[in-house]
Amino acid sequence: MTTTSTYPEKLPLSVLLFHAAMERRESINTFSDVIGVGTISLRQFILGKTQRPRQKTIDRICEMLNISADDVRGRMDYLPEAAPTFSEWLQDQIRQWGTRSKLAKQTGISDGALRNYLNGRTLPDADQAMSIAEVFQIDSLKMANMIVSNHVVENGGKVAVPATAEAEVAEAVAVAASVEPVSSEAASSIAPLATGLSGDEDHLVALWRKLHPQGRRATVQYIATLLAEG
Repeated sequence: MTTTSTYPEKLPLSVLLFHAAMERRESINTFSDVIGVGTISLRQFILGKTQRPRQKTIDRICEMLNISADDVRGRMDYLPEAAPTFSEWLQDQIRQWGTRSKLAKQTGISDGALRNYLNGRTLPDADQAMSIAEVFQIDSLKMANMIVSNHVVENGGKVAVPATAEAEVAEAVAVAASVEPVSSEAASSIAPLATGLSGDEDHLVALWRKLHPQGRRATVQYIATLLAEG
């Protein structure tokens, strides 16, 4: 099977599978029946825990996603990007947008299910995630990544530092490294004026705080690596 993928180059297979179910407005259980892969096996793919899938399983995923077998295997190695904790993200969205009852009415999701999302007890299934993404006008791939990332972290897995955050952190470190050292006398003379962070620093800290705790740790580790290499 020779196909050309139209998906972002490093988009993980886990996110692609969840997103495919979202687009079909199907639960993961229903989606697993459609593609002919067991529900447990499919959930293992989404959690990034599948090591050596059978060729028959790969072929079925290829057919559903319209990508090559090599693409499937390659994307199995990619991690979902670190994302906000879904419960906190949903609380912020509702606070800015309206009420829980209004969201329940527009998405068709029960109030009880929404309460569980907000309390961090459960995460939305693929069909419910699509409904929420549409109401809040959130890119469906970003929503898929957020749900998958939360699932992975809850199950003790690893996530990747977001590409945008990694680039901004690298730029900030590079800028800091290029600044000439200030003498102790000069530093003491300007210290009283340093009452807060710069605009760029504020922006970086705000981005960092929005990450899931595991994403924050990964970012700190990345900075430490850069400093060690420098």
